[in-house]
Amino acid sequence: MKGCAVVLAAGLGTRMKSSVPKVLHKLLGKTIIEHVVGALSGLEGLENISVVVSNHCEGVREVLAGFKGVQFAVQVNQLGTADAFKVGLTALGDYGYVLVTAGDTPLIKRKTLDDIIQRHISQGSDLTVVSFRAEKPSAYGRIVRDSAGCPLKILEAKDASDEQLKIDEVNSGIYVFSKRALPLVYNIKKNEKKGEYYLTDIVELCNAEGFKTDVFCTATEAEFIGINTRYELMNARGHMQREVIRRWLEEGVGFMDENSVVVDVDVEIGQDSVIYPNVVLEGKTHIGKGCTIRSNVSIRSCIIEDNVTIKENTVMDGSAVLSGASVGPFAHIRPNSLVGTAAKIGNFVELKNAQIGYNTKASHLSYIGDAILGDNINIGAGTITCNYDGKHKHKTVIKDGVFIGSDSQLIAPVTVEEGAFVAAGSTITEDVPKGALAVARTKQRNISGGALRIHAKGGK
Repeated sequence: MKGCAVVLAAGLGTRMKSSVPKVLHKLLGKTIIEHVVGALSGLEGLENISVVVSNHCEGVREVLAGFKGVQFAVQVNQLGTADAFKVGLTALGDYGYVLVTAGDTPLIKRKTLDDIIQRHISQGSDLTVVSFRAEKPSAYGRIVRDSAGCPLKILEAKDASDEQLKIDEVNSGIYVFSKRALPLVYNIKKNEKKGEYYLTDIVELCNAEGFKTDVFCTATEAEFIGINTRYELMNARGHMQREVIRRWLEEGVGFMDENSVVVDVDVEIGQDSVIYPNVVLEGKTHIGKGCTIRSNVSIRSCIIEDNVTIKENTVMDGSAVLSGASVGPFAHIRPNSLVGTAAKIGNFVELKNAQIGYNTKASHLSYIGDAILGDNINIGAGTITCNYDGKHKHKTVIKDGVFIGSDSQLIAPVTVEEGAFVAAGSTITEDVPKGALAVARTKQRNISGGALRIHAKGGK
């Protein structure tokens, strides 16, 4: 049976205290709404997804641009969940069932949604309401059943008696409608106290029509966490992070302290890699097998091949490190850089748009920007590729087997050919030929008695 989904995402999220719409806040590298739509995408038989948004929805359209089958419907006035659902239906065609879910429940799993749909179809229900058992039901709507266990209604907490408040089966906000139950949505009356139309009223309307109503109690409470506040966002992030860490532990990844790391959902980590405390792995970072990522490292959207060591306090962004290389401590690898196989980038070395070849070493205190370095090169401490002339960036090329002495400046554009040697303290402004020794510094003068005269003047 072919179906569709309506995602209710028009809430303003005023309790978030933010200029950013609620569903655009992030959990582990993706927005709330991306997590929800991602769970829906790929469900067998689900062909279209109608996302109900407010007038201020451009950000939502942008983040969902890559999802197939997503359409948008605008709820101009905030008139409740039933009104939002009706708005969502306007963007859809004729389907055998319609799944309704909130846009602020990022922990919901695809398997759970599939189970819900299959239950609805197999039971031949007109309406399926999804419920769960809440440890602290608090403000959730209670599922009220008769003595035979049949659902009677969804009762809002504020309208419940003390006895009814003890009910721990609560409404998740997820529904599945059959085609013939959909017209009843238009019979929902406005709540006079709130001036809104509540989708929860649909249970009583279906019962009154003699339609088959099913309440499916499923999954864990955590999957249905809705986000309305910063605290709830933090709580959901914690649940999601524990699931991510657990998944990688099961794949053979080691974590020294699972409570002190951040690992985005799109990060990949190879077997036998070890992640130390206070590590942040973001974006589409890929870490190979047998790697060691030491403490206080931040890596964003990087590719790290097998058997790489990233040492303490290193920051990396949009770059790649090939097998067997070592980076850090206190290194800064800026975007579009590549550290070659078995290469070493040491402490207080910064790379920017730089390519480092096989077994090349820049062990300390250097800036290498807009440069191509070949294989088996040694970069002495304090070396700088001077890539910017105040208006334009220029390239430095250092070919295989070159030795760059400490405290050298290479004024780009410049090329140092194979096997050349640059003497320490040189300022290189011209190309260095193959096998040549480049010395570019003023001649040393030793002034006899000069130190004594300086001391006699008080060291000035």
